[in-house]
Amino acid sequence: MAQVRKGPVTRLGEQLAEKSAECKSIQEEHLRALADFENIRKRFERDIEVSRRLTLEALVMDLLPVLDNFDRAIQATNTGTTVEGLQKGMELIDRQLHDALNKHGVAEYSCLGTQFDPRKAEAISFVHTDEHEPGTVVSELSKGYVCGERVLRPARVVVAKAPEGSQKSEGRSQNVAADGGSQEPRAESQDSEAGAEEIEDSDSESND
Repeated sequence: MAQVRKGPVTRLGEQLAEKSAECKSIQEEHLRALADFENIRKRFERDIEVSRRLTLEALVMDLLPVLDNFDRAIQATNTGTTVEGLQKGMELIDRQLHDALNKHGVAEYSCLGTQFDPRKAEAISFVHTDEHEPGTVVSELSKGYVCGERVLRPARVVVAKAPEGSQKSEGRSQNVAADGGSQEPRAESQDSEAGAEEIEDSDSESND
């Protein structure tokens, strides 16, 4: 049986159909990949939301006993509790609150006595003093808090500056020294020029 030879048009048609089928298959795979990616994205967002809610619930559960103790302290003020007893109760509540925060990675820090660092502190005021180096934190209105390496709230501090009087006197002394050093040589040069002119005049008179 003789083999039928295919012409160029027939071969091109077959190649076109084959490539079309390949493109359709690739397109379907691409659509499936997009659908899988969208499902993964939604699942990831859902997991993040669940994790955030569980973390918040855990923090609240650790803070509820602190609130209970606050209620007991308020009730104790109406039952004749001594000031000393109330103070001890407040110290206990404060320690309990810090323990709950530390459990979740939140810790307080102090900048008192250190050099001012704008990454950890917020300067709300300055004070002129010679008892501390300029830039030293001399008082602290509120401490700062960090969670891991991230600053949640910077400390609110007062920063030392050099006394105003010393700054002005130093500035005046520097200006006087600079001006005096530049003026005195000019005065000497003017006197020497005047002396040279007198000598020349006296020489000319003697020659005459």
